[in-house]
Amino acid sequence: MKLPVAQETAQAWWDELERLSAVLGRVGPDEVCCGGLTQRQCAILRILSRREGARLAELAAHCSISPSAMSRVLDKLEQRGLVRREWGAGSDRRAASVVITAAGRKTRRQLDRLMLERSAQVAAAMTEAQRARVLSALHTLNQTLENTTCCGLNEPVEILPADEEGEA
Repeated sequence: MKLPVAQETAQAWWDELERLSAVLGRVGPDEVCCGGLTQRQCAILRILSRREGARLAELAAHCSISPSAMSRVLDKLEQRGLVRREWGAGSDRRAASVVITAAGRKTRRQLDRLMLERSAQVAAAMTEAQRARVLSALHTLNQTLENTTCCGLNEPVEILPADEEGEA
């Protein structure tokens, strides 16, 4: 049985999640000096370093985007020499598998090192007890978000009509 959450509680959660999103957008790989790679491109490099030869459709599903959108992302990574598509590598000769190049691996290691340094700076700004509580809370939040289908946080929403004060 689901317990109802008060609107004020839901609003407080939404406000903090929006704030977290904005903050993470400022400290993510794009801002660090990734030569213009997007967060999605960085994530794809990480996936490919663990799953050498992943198929384009698998990558798209893992990133929750369409295969055509993934193809556009891969085009940009290919132009930079960070990945390479290999056609007909599996049983389906029409399907492409994606391989990370040596330059892609080097870039991924640089990004990981930078993000680890950033993570250490954030953790160092807290007491040991705060670090433990925040890490536990982040684990719980990630687990909850991964195991629920209710959110659709990245999906378009319908625009609500304006209220009496003229605000949407």
